[in-house]
Amino acid sequence: MPIDVHPKRKGPTSTQVIEEQKEQARKLKEAKTAAATVPATVTAAPPATLATDTRTPEERYIDEIAPSAIAGQLVKFSKEGKFVISETEQEISPDEDFVALADETLIGWIRFNDDDTPPERHQGLLYQGFVMPPRPSLGDLDQSEWPQGLSGAPEDPWRHQVCLVLQEPKTQSLYTFVTSSLTGRRACGNLLRHFDRLRRSDPDSYPVVRLKPSGFNHKDERVGWVHTPSFVVVGRTAKNSTAIPNTSVAADMNDAIPY
Repeated sequence: MPIDVHPKRKGPTSTQVIEEQKEQARKLKEAKTAAATVPATVTAAPPATLATDTRTPEERYIDEIAPSAIAGQLVKFSKEGKFVISETEQEISPDEDFVALADETLIGWIRFNDDDTPPERHQGLLYQGFVMPPRPSLGDLDQSEWPQGLSGAPEDPWRHQVCLVLQEPKTQSLYTFVTSSLTGRRACGNLLRHFDRLRRSDPDSYPVVRLKPSGFNHKDERVGWVHTPSFVVVGRTAKNSTAIPNTSVAADMNDAIPY
């Protein structure tokens, strides 16, 4: 019968077990206390990127003493479905050509005041890097304090506005189409999308457009026909040219892109 030459190990006594448990509890409590006193690591969000002010000193001075988002005469799209000059209500012919100075497009938020003070603006040039601030950052979020709109419901006092600069080629006169309606902004957006494509293939040219009334039948029969503005691209012209652009079909059929 083999003989076990290794001495048998004696187990800890009950007193030793209790002391060991107390020691483990003490260490665990110290570890928790140390963790609670370490401040949480907070990662600061990087500041928002600000658009670079690319205006010349002359432009900054003029904007300071005579702030205006309108170049030349104001053009609007009337409820009757016509492009008109605001001051005279003169209708603009849908066959008249305009050079769209698209890279001078102004976008942003505008809030009109009840008194005669100038409106509040958060606006800038789209093609100079301006980024519209989020609507909640402007305040005026309590709808119970909003003014009543034409529909009878409260209307947001801050409007998303687009100002598109147009130039009449014959006289070089400037006009600005101003809109805050969804259909008006969409018409401007379609034109600017065309301009973006043109910039990639011909960066030194502007599109030539005609101001064409358009529309659609609303899905609600009670509403009926809805008038909408549109810009029909009929050609292009060099940015530094004062010549009247040739917008005939024979001149460049590829430029006749309706919007």
